[in-house]
Amino acid sequence: MDIELVKTNLKNKWNINPYDFWIPLQGKLKENTIYFETDAFENKIGYEKLNQILKEINNGNVYSFNEAREEHIYSEILIKEFNSPDIFFTNENADWVIYQTHEETISFAGKELIDKIKLHWKNWEDNVNPWEINTEK
Repeated sequence: MDIELVKTNLKNKWNINPYDFWIPLQGKLKENTIYFETDAFENKIGYEKLNQILKEINNGNVYSFNEAREEHIYSEILIKEFNSPDIFFTNENADWVIYQTHEETISFAGKELIDKIKLHWKNWEDNVNPWEINTEK
């Protein structure tokens, strides 16, 4: 698949510009999106479980885009602890999205991905969308 089409799918489905900050951390949350602080995610789910979930739901290539405008296509990917510029991972149709940021957050889009995270994370509600929770107090 053409990488430009993947970027178009990200824009159309999730209002994502893969080289810019994404809505779950700024503005109104879109349906089927959530985010967590990285420490909470790592302690409760972790990257090993996230990679298992991705193997269950993903068919085809994984595409990554980061704020340095680097683009990569992988036949399989293992997501690990954040150590680069802000980065997006998605499939060709943008059915799911993972977004890691230097603000120490990890965001997710896509009903199937989010449902599986919730299935494996007891009390996920206590940690979801923390910036919105803090602004309501």
